[in-house]
Parts: sequence; structure tokens; C-alpha cells
Amino acid sequence: MSLPQKDIEHPLGFEIFGRWRFIASLTTGLGIGLALIPLSGNEVAPAMVAFGALCIAAGTALRAGKAETHVEELRQKLLDERSYHAFVDGAIEGFFRTTREGRYLIVNPALAQIYGYESPGQLKAELTDIAASLYVDPNRRNEFESLMKDRRTVHNFVSQIRRRDGSTIWIVENARAVTDDDDQFLFYEGTVEDITEKRESEEATLRALRETQEAMRQKAVFLAAMSHELKTPLNAVIGFSDVMRQELFGPVGTPRYRGYIDDIHGNGRRLLSMINDILDLSRVEGGLIDLEELELNVPDALETARDAVMEGAKEAAPIRVAVPATLPLLRADPKRLHQILAHLLSNATKFTDVGGRIDMRAKTTADGGISIAIRDTGIGMAPELIQQALEPFKQLDARLERSFEGLGLGLPLANALLRLHSGQLAIVSAPGEGTTVSLNFPPERTVMRVRAPAA
Repeated sequence: MSLPQKDIEHPLGFEIFGRWRFIASLTTGLGIGLALIPLSGNEVAPAMVAFGALCIAAGTALRAGKAETHVEELRQKLLDERSYHAFVDGAIEGFFRTTREGRYLIVNPALAQIYGYESPGQLKAELTDIAASLYVDPNRRNEFESLMKDRRTVHNFVSQIRRRDGSTIWIVENARAVTDDDDQFLFYEGTVEDITEKRESEEATLRALRETQEAMRQKAVFLAAMSHELKTPLNAVIGFSDVMRQELFGPVGTPRYRGYIDDIHGNGRRLLSMINDILDLSRVEGGLIDLEELELNVPDALETARDAVMEGAKEAAPIRVAVPATLPLLRADPKRLHQILAHLLSNATKFTDVGGRIDMRAKTTADGGISIAIRDTGIGMAPELIQQALEPFKQLDARLERSFEGLGLGLPLANALLRLHSGQLAIVSAPGEGTTVSLNFPPERTVMRVRAPAA
């Protein structure tokens, strides 16, 4: 919008308040003065004329003041409009105004560049039907209209569009419906951003993730299929060595053989346990394990795991279980919960001297979940090594690798099985101060006990 030159150059002239309005004011003033002369005598004529002139001056001053205000308003509107156009034209995002029918009213250079046109004028001249010519999906404009009808705004409206040269890109639109003071529709106004690179990067990341998940699944399937081939001969070794240990078909003979047979049997069972851990971890990573859940009594589960671990470790620190009698039941897979507890207790006994102590406790949490904690007084580890300890096949340092057996799968497998239960594993440890491992189950796995009716 621009101001007429005369509105700026002659703010107090006839052009401001009108030639005829000026004459009317003059006539009115003179008329009042002349009309008063017969009533008061000729001696008051000068006073009446002065009074008429005063009326004219007052009217002129009033109109002049209004004119100055009007000019200032027009000048401010001009400055605001120029500033607005400068902002729109210099924006790095595309800007548009369109009719409801899909015709562009205003576009900025950035939008023309995004759509592949040389100028805003060329875009408006050639792209006259947004629904038919812009969107790859012909129904996209209808969806835009539907959202506008319901909300009057559109946020993060992602679409694939055709550029002038026929290539396709992805854009995101944010727009609103603009109305007048009577709530009558005027136009759609909004911004456009080219998100092609961002979307392609996200799609590449998703493809890589899907490929990684598929590779893990295939690995798990392969290992599961191979488990029979791996475990069948190993079970034979374990079984026959056990028969020989018990001398079911007669004495072995040379006493030295008895020691060899014990070693074969013990190492066979250890190897079988490692194979099972590898297979289970692969199956968890591949999403091939389904939980078979029951409502479990936590004290029974803890004591069963304790007895199993103590049976295989005759010389180990004592394990104490402390659980309140009012603890609710836990909905979990009993086999997988036993694996979790057995691995954590095995680690505790491995790294705790015979003179140390291992405690197993359980309680309800503030949010209604159940927390099981295993605390030992063993060698502990530095806090910065905790995350490394949760990674499969990781040994914390060379000293531990030389002194203690194992593949480093206990904590990673326990953590993976706990996540299947939507639980979280927390570790607190320090060198020489022992380790506390907490299994935190969410409230939805808590089952309140049903009280027996009073007799």
C-alpha cells in the first residue's frame, strides 16, 4: 500500500478536509455573524464578524488535527507493510497466501526456490491449481482443507510434492485460515520447509535399524537351530560321565580315572551352561523369547535360586533371604526369573570371599512396584565400569579375566530378561565396598494377595 503524494505534501490544505467542507465552514461562520447584526445593532458587527471568524478557525484547527492523525496512521501503515514484505521476502522458509480454491495470492522468493521456479511471479503464473499440480497424492489438498475446517490451523503437515522440473521432494507446512472482522474467510497463510534431506536421513536410519534387527533375528534363528547339534553330543558326554561317576555298571578301576571323570562331568555341565546363556541372549536380542507368566511368591523364588547356587558352590559366602510376609505376588515367568536370580547370585558368590555376606531382600516401591535387591560385600567395581559390565562378553580388566571364570554374560543376560518383564536393573558399586544389584519391576506386575475370609 502507498500514500498519494498530495496526502503527504498538503496535510492542511483543501485536499485534506475537502474544498466544499472548507467553504461550508466559512459560510456558516459569516452567516452567524451577519444574522446577529440586526439583533444587536451595527456597533456589534465587528464582534460578530470576529465570532464568525473564530468559528471558522476552530473548525479548521479541528479538521487539521484530524488530518495530521490520519496522515500519521497512513504513514505507520505504510512502514508496517514495507517491513512485513521485507521480512517475508528475506525469510529462509517459504511463505504463501492462497485462496480456498488453491490459487496462490502471495509467495516469497524462498518458496519459489523450494518449488523450483525462477521467481514468485513465475510460480503464481504457472502453478494455478495446488491440488492437481503440486501434491503427489491428489487427496492431500482435501486433507489440508479438512484440517483447516476443523481447527483453522495446520501443524507439521508433511507431504511429497512435485517441483517444476518434475522431481519430487518432501515438505512440511504450517498454516492458518485468516478471516476478517466479521469472521469471513479471506485466505490461507503459512510457511513451507524442505525436509527432504531430514526425511531421507530418518528413513536411512530406520532401514539400518530394521536390517540390524533382521540380522539379529537371523542369528538367533541360526543359533537356535544349531542348539540341537551343539547340545546333543554334550549331553551324551555329561550323561555317560555321570554314569561312570556313580559306577552304575561296576567299578571304574584305577582311582585316578575317578578324578578325570569328575572333571569331564563338571566341565561338560559348565560348557552346557555357557551354550545355554549364549543361545538365550541371542534369542532375547532376536525377539524369539515369549514369557510364560504366573503369579509367583517372591520368597519361594528367592530361596529356590539360593539353594541352586549354593549347591554348586560349597565354599561360598552365606546367602540370607529377608522378605516381608505382606509382600504381594509378582507376575513373571518363573523360569526366566530363576535365570535372572541365579546369574546375579553366581556373580555375588564368585566375587565375595567365604567370610563375606550376601543378602537378598524384596520390598514394594513407592509407585506400587516390587524391588528385589542382591547385596554383597565382595570386591566391588568402579562406578565408571558398570556400563561396561552390562555389555556381553566384556571382562572388566585383565586381573579379573585371569582370576575368575565366565564369558561375561551373567549381567547382560539378567538385564535383557528383566527388560522382557518391563523392569529396570540398577547397580551401585565401589571398589572394596561390594555391589548392590536391584531388580525393579513395574506396578502392573504387582498382584495383591487375596485375604481369606474371617471364620
